[in-house]
Amino acid sequence: MMIARRLFVVPLANNDHGKTTVINALLTQGLGAPSPERKGARTLISPGGRNIDAYVFVRSYQETEKSAHKSVAEALKENDSDWKKRELIIFPSHVSDSETDVEEMILLAHQAGFDIICAAVLLDSDKRSRLSDILEKTWDERWTLPNPTQDNEEIRIAQLQALGRDLWWWICKVLVA
Repeated sequence: MMIARRLFVVPLANNDHGKTTVINALLTQGLGAPSPERKGARTLISPGGRNIDAYVFVRSYQETEKSAHKSVAEALKENDSDWKKRELIIFPSHVSDSETDVEEMILLAHQAGFDIICAAVLLDSDKRSRLSDILEKTWDERWTLPNPTQDNEEIRIAQLQALGRDLWWWICKVLVA
């Protein structure tokens, strides 16, 4: 038996910032196979070969879960009754009009014994002041995923995929350290 951290990671950005592409690249890296591109329980493999028990939401709470569920708590419970037992939860969120949702995520994560990490995906055009209210919440850590604007779609996708692979590496480094 080893001492381990448990992480609840919230990729945070509004639409068209690349969160879904980042998460699918993270899943591809962690699975060692193409991402199934849908939410679900997964056994992901760290670069060192350690199994990580995870539940990964690929799309933002506000896009897919909020209309179907009354709350973040209900969305977590209905999607995965074992979410509190997992080592890793990835649950993306929007920034705009989601302050209450994020507060609930933070509270639930802390109540279940997770460290909660904000992983903000930032475009060049993002105004950091627009994020200040949400970034000052009681996150355990704040990570920045800089996503500079690219005119070439192929380069933009490759950049987002690289961010997803890097995010997986960071998560593994924290979980397995």
